[in-house]
Amino acid sequence: MERHPQLADKLNLLYLLQLNPCIRNDSSLARGLSISRQTVSKWRIGSSTSRGNSIPIGQTRPVAELFTIEHEWLSLPYDEFESKVRARCSQLQQKSEQPSKEISISMLPSTGLHIIGREVELSKLSEYWDTPQTNVVQVVAFGGSGKSALINRWLSDLGRKNYGSAQRIYAWSFYWQGDNTEPRSSGDYFIEHSLDWFGDEQPSVGSPWAKATRLANLIKSTKTLLILDGLEPLQHPPGEKFGQIENSAVALLIKELAAGNKGLCVITTRYPVAELDAYSDGRGQTISLPRLSTRDGVQLLVNLGVEGHSDELATAVERYSGHPLSLSLVSGYLSVVHDGNINLLSEMTSLFDAKHQQHQIRSIMQDYLLWLEGKAELQFLRLLSLLGRATSLNDVKTLFQYKNIDGVTDKLFASDNNEILYIIQELKDANLISVSRSEHQAILDCHPLVRDAVGDQLSRQQPEHWLETHSLIFEWLQTCSPQSPQSMAEFEPLFRAVIHGAKSGRHLESFNLYYEDIKQRQFSIFAEGSHHADQDCLRSFFDIPWSVPIKSLPDEAQNYLLISVATNLIYLGDIQEAIHPSEKSIEWFADNRRYLEASIAAAPLLSMYIASGDLVAAEELIHEMENVVLQSGNEVAIAMGKVFKAYLAHLRGESEYAKEFFIEADSAITNLSPPYDAQFPTISSYFCKFFLDTGDVEQSLSRSLQTFAWRNRKSWQVSVDTTSILASDILVLGLTFLAMGDKVNAKLQLDKQVDLLKRADEWLYLPTGLNGRARYYLAVHDFDAAIKDLEEALEISRRTGARFGEWETYLELAKVHVTMGDLERGRECLSSAQALPNMKNFKFRDQEIECLEQELF
Repeated sequence: MERHPQLADKLNLLYLLQLNPCIRNDSSLARGLSISRQTVSKWRIGSSTSRGNSIPIGQTRPVAELFTIEHEWLSLPYDEFESKVRARCSQLQQKSEQPSKEISISMLPSTGLHIIGREVELSKLSEYWDTPQTNVVQVVAFGGSGKSALINRWLSDLGRKNYGSAQRIYAWSFYWQGDNTEPRSSGDYFIEHSLDWFGDEQPSVGSPWAKATRLANLIKSTKTLLILDGLEPLQHPPGEKFGQIENSAVALLIKELAAGNKGLCVITTRYPVAELDAYSDGRGQTISLPRLSTRDGVQLLVNLGVEGHSDELATAVERYSGHPLSLSLVSGYLSVVHDGNINLLSEMTSLFDAKHQQHQIRSIMQDYLLWLEGKAELQFLRLLSLLGRATSLNDVKTLFQYKNIDGVTDKLFASDNNEILYIIQELKDANLISVSRSEHQAILDCHPLVRDAVGDQLSRQQPEHWLETHSLIFEWLQTCSPQSPQSMAEFEPLFRAVIHGAKSGRHLESFNLYYEDIKQRQFSIFAEGSHHADQDCLRSFFDIPWSVPIKSLPDEAQNYLLISVATNLIYLGDIQEAIHPSEKSIEWFADNRRYLEASIAAAPLLSMYIASGDLVAAEELIHEMENVVLQSGNEVAIAMGKVFKAYLAHLRGESEYAKEFFIEADSAITNLSPPYDAQFPTISSYFCKFFLDTGDVEQSLSRSLQTFAWRNRKSWQVSVDTTSILASDILVLGLTFLAMGDKVNAKLQLDKQVDLLKRADEWLYLPTGLNGRARYYLAVHDFDAAIKDLEEALEISRRTGARFGEWETYLELAKVHVTMGDLERGRECLSSAQALPNMKNFKFRDQEIECLEQELF
């Protein structure tokens, strides 16, 4: 009996009328149901063992749901079916909202639209979308649990309603990055790409912080649905900073959207986002995806074409812990190798000892890779896996046609288009890869866990092919970059090429590419560049991050890498991590008698010691460097050595000793006329801050104005000028105006230095800038603004390890709460400051602390 007469004609009508625009043929229907295209073909025409014109009972409702029709209609005669379907089509068109939408969701990974056992989670997403108080939702689960599939299905449901009140829908996926793939720079690329889509006139201009702020404002200007899929590559893994987003621009964007948002930001990730902890008042929500129930897991296996007794299917579900990706891979393997027979599951590698889904995936993949051994499909899968991202079919073809390498591309090199399409279909039917379309081209991808398993197996069992594949990608990517790249998008192929070159063992060639094509163009060292992308390149050149560079590189290159790593880590706000490479770099310079360079490298290290609250280490460094600085013969460096010595004495509370060294150093700096380029920056803010802290406001103003006069005259004293030095000078000038009672000029300068530090991503110094501006807000009794700045400073200090900034922030908070009359909160803040280790060595604010204690206790 034909359960669904003229099924082929009925499906063709549904495709033609586009009741679901995403489903236009058998292939897209199969993809929407997470089944093979051959299965749909069997429904239409039958097979040697089953009749056609019949959809299995378990699939009838899912098919109807995809097309928004009643499942009973499929059993009607064709004429009656056509009448009802056309009537439904007219109804949907009338209900469709007229305002046009701006939509970009092609970046999401391709998944089936029919999902099982996630009704509660779908309902929650819809509820949060309709709740104005909810700004961000994170969907949290282990890889392969169906997070992306859940989002795709929810978007499909919204799409049938023309996305309701949403004015813009934008999706981005960090999905291409598994545990062993690169690069984390996609966070910067995401910001730039998104700015362009949302209409920013100069998406590549500005620091990551400035770009993220502009993007947040653009998103918040209308009701926007923003989807960020697979965020975990940008998060710290389990450990001290678990769940924190290490890309500062992306972290800022998410916090801005969580704080206030007309629409909704939906995040999928393996790890809860630490930045959302502060928004647990309803503005941030969490949906955790549990494992599939046994019943739902059995239904998934049946839908994927596995045949067998229900008890055997249930056993298989439990064997794989109800993990959707594991069940999908098992089903694909059984379908293509054993015709879907569940009885042959026992022939697969035993997984009973596996404790985690990731181990399950690797074990399943071993069976796949044995089956694929010697086939062109395996070479194709390896190329796609080691590319580490969704890639167009055209690019994959260009890659394997770039060079004929035995065991790597030889089976693909001479293949014609039909053979390649057959290979893709085989891998797709086995659920190893996904295929989607974007801008009229096929996009190929595989799950990060699958990708990691393939790469791991290749590196262990055939290391020579692993090296050759990375070498091929290294050469090919260099052809993908424009001759004069300007933006993150244009530089990205070069960043990726460097990483693949290092993985291939071509370390010197890869370093030369990095130095000549990226570093010499100075892209990564400016605020507009990407320190995250730069750091991922540098990671490839270290045997032990960030202390042991690869030994095959020349000594000069190794030391250059240490300097670059330390510079990036400072920019990225990881003070503790930056200390060791800085120390090693200074040691190398000193051992090679390059004393001036050693002195120059010591200055930021000294700042890091102070910022981290380690005054003892700072004093030891000053003592160790004293002879090195003298041997440099550079009078500016010698004078600045005395400035640092004076500043440390001031921090210890030794005012007279500090004043003596400051005056001596300042006399040299003011009167010197060096016959050479300064090379070493002169720092005036330490001297001005000393005057200010000791109550000599007039001297502070005079010395500060002198520094700005040098800048106007372009005097040698400011020939080496950085953002942090300029901002520090502006900060001290603003605080000096505040001490004089000139609140207008104080506010002008204090705003300027905070904005400057933010635009330059100067995380090491930003807490000090925010603390300084908070003093102005306290003076004018704008307590909300003061607390906002201080809380931001506190968060940055904790993230970066800037204990000195954290200590000063707590002291400022204590003063704010005393002024507000909240003595209990003031006591808490003062106690927090005093509990920080090593901060008792900082005595320059002892008198102020004593006054606070008298008021609070």
